[in-house]
Formats: sequence, structure tokens, C-alpha cells
Amino acid sequence: MKKTSQATLYLIGLCAFSSVMAAVEEPTVELDEIDVISTTPLKGSDVSKNKVPAPVQTATDKDIAKTNAVNITDFMNRGLGSVFVNETQGNPFQPDVNYRGYTASPLLGTPQGLSVYMDGVRLNQPFGDVVSWDLIPKSAISSLTLVQGSNPLFGRNTLGGALSLQTKDGKHNAGTSVQGLGGSYGRYAFEFEHGIHFKKPCRPLWL
Repeated sequence: MKKTSQATLYLIGLCAFSSVMAAVEEPTVELDEIDVISTTPLKGSDVSKNKVPAPVQTATDKDIAKTNAVNITDFMNRGLGSVFVNETQGNPFQPDVNYRGYTASPLLGTPQGLSVYMDGVRLNQPFGDVVSWDLIPKSAISSLTLVQGSNPLFGRNTLGGALSLQTKDGKHNAGTSVQGLGGSYGRYAFEFEHGIHFKKPCRPLWL
């Protein structure tokens, strides 16, 4: 009985202490509304190149086709100024792309100074910020824009510039195209592209 009464008194005292502490607490402070904005793809197409305080080079899929380039890096080497390609690994599909002294390379450990985006999504890999150029299909590129200069808008390591790639869609690039390339030492490549646009929503075959 004594133990029970002591426990009861202890609980009563604890409740009384809690009520006293709650009474002396300071009033609740309400903060202003805070807006948290997450990372979103960049919308570079809405900004005119005349408003960018740096030289801007652009090209379309027709410009790429005229040069008969093997891949997108080969076109940049032929068609864009101040761009040089160095095949450090002996692979023409995985070269180092140098622009005014800054590099975008697939080789881990190379200091990266260029940012590459496709449809607003960053292609520089999170580990090492390297760029896998062989994963960019030349036939799928609708246009490209190379912007010079350091700009924090394009993320980290944008020290020398940023390359923005836009891909084709079925509405503006309808049709079918097949291309074959061949060279010395048994090197060959084939490209196939097909685009189609439906005016009405397409029903799945299983419905």
C-alpha cells in the first residue's frame, strides 16, 4: 500500500509540475511562409542569344548533316569555333572536347570545365563530372547551343561554358531516315531514325 501511494503521489506531482511548466512557456512564434523550390530542368530556349553577354554558337540538324560528321563531337570539331578534339584513349567516340582551354572528358580524373545538357537534363555524371560522348546519338539531335563563360546557372564546373542539346520529336521531325558509314580498318556504323505524330491520342493495342 505504501509503495502504491508513493507512486500515486509521484505521478500527481509530475502532472502538476508539467502543468506549471506549460503555463510558464513562452508564446508560440509563427514564422513567415517559406517557399522551397526543388531542382528543375533548365529552360535555356526561352532566352535570346542576343541577351547573353558572351559568344553563342548554334547549329541545327541540317548543319550537322552537311558536315558528314561521324558523331556529335566530330561535328563540334569541324563546325564550331575554338573547339578541339583530342582522342586520348584512341577512341573517336570517347574523345576529350576542349573549348577555350576547358575540357569535357569521359576520362575520370581529368579536370572538367564544361557542362553538357540534353533537353535541360545534365549529362555530366555525378561521380567525377565526366561526360560519356558515345551515349549521345547524332541522329537524335535537333539543335545545339554552345555558350561561353562561367555561369553558376548551369551548375558546378561550368568554368569555360555550357553545351545545350535539344532532341528531335515526332511532330517537327516526322519521317524515316537510314544512314550507313564506313571507313578504314573495318570501321562502320549504321543509324536509323523514325518519327511520327498522331493528331488523336493513340490507343494501346491491348484495348
